[in-house]
Amino acid sequence: MFIFINFIKFVSSVLRLTRIGGGTSLPGLLIENYFPSFLVQLFSQYKKVVIVTGTNGKTTTQRFIKHLFEANNIKITSNISGANLFRGIATCVIRDTNIFGRIKSDISVIEVEEATMPILTKYVKPDFIVVTNLFRDQLDAYGELIKTREYIKAAIVNCPKSTLVLNSDDGNVKSLSNGLKNKIIHFSINDTRKDDIFFEPVHVRSIGKKITKNVYAKNLVKHDDMSFEFDLYGFGKPVRNIRFPIPGVQNIYSAIAALSVVQNLKKISDKKIKHQIADFKPAFGRGEIVNIGNKKIQLLLIKNPASFTANINMLKGLARLNLLIIINDNIADGRDVSWLWDTKFELLEKSDIASITISGIRAADMALRLKYASITPMSSEVEENVSKALDVALSKTPEKSTLFILPTYTAMFDVRKSIGNIVNIKEFWK
Repeated sequence: MFIFINFIKFVSSVLRLTRIGGGTSLPGLLIENYFPSFLVQLFSQYKKVVIVTGTNGKTTTQRFIKHLFEANNIKITSNISGANLFRGIATCVIRDTNIFGRIKSDISVIEVEEATMPILTKYVKPDFIVVTNLFRDQLDAYGELIKTREYIKAAIVNCPKSTLVLNSDDGNVKSLSNGLKNKIIHFSINDTRKDDIFFEPVHVRSIGKKITKNVYAKNLVKHDDMSFEFDLYGFGKPVRNIRFPIPGVQNIYSAIAALSVVQNLKKISDKKIKHQIADFKPAFGRGEIVNIGNKKIQLLLIKNPASFTANINMLKGLARLNLLIIINDNIADGRDVSWLWDTKFELLEKSDIASITISGIRAADMALRLKYASITPMSSEVEENVSKALDVALSKTPEKSTLFILPTYTAMFDVRKSIGNIVNIKEFWK
């Protein structure tokens, strides 16, 4: 076994050193195609295994869990690059072994793509399954929402001993526990600001069921820099005035989900909770901030109507807004871009927009959608070349101001590469 493991690690290292890629998927492809049961031997060595799935927020939730464990001196492995298919997960775990095939970390925290869930859980039986939300995705990804839900439900059925950590504000997630005997933890936001998230109509209603724990945020206060404060309930006495540095109500759900897991395995004091949440840094492209001279860039990944609408809702009240929107239709983005018409761009109709620059393979589709939404910024320009579009958008962004970049998945890599030609920026797998 150790010969095979070291061969896989060698391939991964070569891919990184030659900068062909992050080496996050190809090595695991060998396991996926020839030795899938090999994962049983590896995952069984961890003290605990946590799986995070759902339409949006997987990467941020996983990073939050990892951050909280590591801040409390617990060694974690995770697929932080976002390689969440079977092959990427296999590569991640292989990297966590020594030359004898022994796992080096205490806990594995893995984000898993929805359709991969029933496949992975044939081999991996996690202690916790976190489900962030269920939204309509690109039609050529899973079709309709009910199909995505079926994938996750099938995976949960494979894991009768797993504790389910479910977003109870999302009715389609809450009902995943119907007919099952798993322990259940609900997380939610008990505040009117949760209305910033447009949850989908409920397809399967939840049947009343006793839950193990109910964790929720309350009394949300939004600051001028788009950060939040909130009170946390569910772990004895409330934890007051938690400073949350990441913009977007959707990211508060990620923090609560993470705490729901971590507090069940490692009791953290109120003081540490407040400090460790305030100290969290966003995942690449998910609120990531890059300084270029006296200007800032903030990257806000968009993947589907829900994530795009959430970001629009977050930005709509800002003064003198400068935007760069980049729409690609590569396989990882989804070939079908009809989801742009389900995004609520009309929320920007009364916003103070100084400039919008539109780029990417499907820039023309994006420009057309904004036209039908009656969005008329003071300045707008379409430039398909991402590098040139970045230059244009930055030129329109005043000193000491922020350019908000909203890219699809592959567009995020394109624009980060262009940014990296101007300033140093972390590799996506770090």
